[in-house]
Amino acid sequence: MTAPTPEGGARLSPEALSGLARKYRALADLRLARARGEPIPDKQVFRALAREFPGALNELDNLPLDEIERRLDAIARARGGAPEERWMAWIHGYHALMRAALYVKIRVARREALSELEASSLAERAAEHAGAAVDAAFVMGVKAPPDGRLNRLVLGRLAAMFGASPAELRATMFPGRPRGSG
Repeated sequence: MTAPTPEGGARLSPEALSGLARKYRALADLRLARARGEPIPDKQVFRALAREFPGALNELDNLPLDEIERRLDAIARARGGAPEERWMAWIHGYHALMRAALYVKIRVARREALSELEASSLAERAAEHAGAAVDAAFVMGVKAPPDGRLNRLVLGRLAAMFGASPAELRATMFPGRPRGSG
């Protein structure tokens, strides 16, 4: 996922930055197509985007186009060697942890109990699937997330990783999002 640096930032791999650029390019293209009055794309387009980047549809709905374009520019600068902005590691981590959480959720949703051994095994599979470091405690957290919200669990994990509050993370990553939504 990311490797926190002493300055509190994180170095993302070239592949991670390319993935973020691809996501924000897709969001910009979708937003521009909507503005031109083009037909809404097939549901598969949105499903694929959400599968790879959980939370991206929220960004599509709530980020102004100028913020999407600003993020694309910042990623291009980072890919060219400029310092990364902290939100880049945060959103990359968010997508990875949420992919892991969703992977776990469908596997534990109907289970009454989960042993520590089962949770550890599932954590390993989820980490491999999502590219996120998760453990048995994360799996148990997905089984019973804070206030029933996976988003709160993920933001709590990110807060611990990056030394930022969940509110700061949410406001930075999803600036247009309504307050009570996770």
